[in-house]
Amino acid sequence: MLGSHDLPPRIPQRVIVTGIPGPALTTFAERVTNVLDVPLVPLTDLAGPDEVARLAAFEGWVVTGEYDATLVALLERAEAMVHLDLAEPTTLTSLVKRTLRRVRADAAPSPEQAWIRAAGAIRADLDVVRLTRPDEVEGWLRSIIR
Repeated sequence: MLGSHDLPPRIPQRVIVTGIPGPALTTFAERVTNVLDVPLVPLTDLAGPDEVARLAAFEGWVVTGEYDATLVALLERAEAMVHLDLAEPTTLTSLVKRTLRRVRADAAPSPEQAWIRAAGAIRADLDVVRLTRPDEVEGWLRSIIR
């Protein structure tokens, strides 16, 4: 379920990390891999369906990337999806979009938010977590320490 920080019911070994590409996402994904002691694999490093299938078969991985068919293919084996949403609005466009969403109850979610909700619907047992504050990030990382 998409929502604020919840402790995972078990320590995940296959994690999909989504969010706005940049240093915060990279650092978070690296921290997750260090805690879980599994490899970090950017989706852009996978050369096609065969490599995705080989990765999915591994017992442990953290994958980063934006929505595409590759990510959908990994959902079957993923144990958690973490959406890092720490970005503060920095442009007028972002502020306007946020304001419109607040004013219009029927405003459509962003494509990424829609994808995350769809992932939870595709895999009802998937632990989907949205982290919006640094303290939530730290709490979630502490929750997966062995």
